[in-house]
Amino acid sequence: MATTYTVGIAGSTGHTRLCAEALRQTGLFEILWVLTPPPQPIGRKQVLTTNPLQLWAEEQNIAVIPVEKKIQSELKTVLQPLPDFLLVVDFGYLVPEWLLKWPHIAPLNIHPSLLPRWRGSSPGQFVLLYGEQTSAVTIMIMGAGLDTGPLLWQKEFAVDPTWNQQDYYQHSFDLAAKSLPEVMRGVATGQIQPIDQSEESPTPTAKRFKKDDGFVAWETVAKTAALPFKPSSELEQHHTSPLINDIQSTSGHSWSKVISDAVRALYPWPGVWTLMPTQKGLRRLKILEATTVGDVLFLKQVQLEGESRTDWGDFRSRLPTN
Repeated sequence: MATTYTVGIAGSTGHTRLCAEALRQTGLFEILWVLTPPPQPIGRKQVLTTNPLQLWAEEQNIAVIPVEKKIQSELKTVLQPLPDFLLVVDFGYLVPEWLLKWPHIAPLNIHPSLLPRWRGSSPGQFVLLYGEQTSAVTIMIMGAGLDTGPLLWQKEFAVDPTWNQQDYYQHSFDLAAKSLPEVMRGVATGQIQPIDQSEESPTPTAKRFKKDDGFVAWETVAKTAALPFKPSSELEQHHTSPLINDIQSTSGHSWSKVISDAVRALYPWPGVWTLMPTQKGLRRLKILEATTVGDVLFLKQVQLEGESRTDWGDFRSRLPTN
């Protein structure tokens, strides 16, 4: 008779749900509880919304333990019984050392990069921002450091040049979920041994984004897209974000590639945007789709503040010509 292993899961998104379902379907893993944020206000109307992991757990009659802001030590009395594995996927909270020590076998994490590359909370976005052609998804043992724990399994893949961040993460977690049960069983039986990774990463930390990280000065957009540009003191006050400037200077890529890569990497949030001169003054313009031909940027889909998204060809007539 096959051994059944118990699992506690910390996470919130559809990716967490995908991994949880992959374990449940094998019949070899019993999910004892899920640790997840409570319902959050979402969208312009701030509708209180339950996350995908909690919805799934309630459907399966699995205990849901909400966590507010951070994991408090009081949860020690709630997170019972102790599981064989703790699986952390898209959780977003710091996991304290005491919780990492709780599972009988190991605390595991799925990280969508070729570790030690792109440690941090936004690995997929940075893979796309830097125009990397290959990447990987990693299953690892969690440690106290930022994505520095021992590696258990990595699956490399080619990065499709049309992907946005959502496509990248979906592909990564699809691969991980398929192999996760076998990897966990291999860890439990000793057939898979952890491999220490390098203490130093060859890449910067894949940090969380701010709204302003996606800003590109209109002068840069206009010149890269071969559009009419008239300098003004108003435009001179707004500079391309340090993040995007740094990527252009360190990657060696043309501005057209950097901007088109950023459009895919940062969609849907924080998005690439600029302040464009219009008959009503400077207005925020989101660049939703773009491509390159040589060193020229071709805008495809845009959205002016207060309006719906539209094709660039239909929108271009609004640009001032002098």
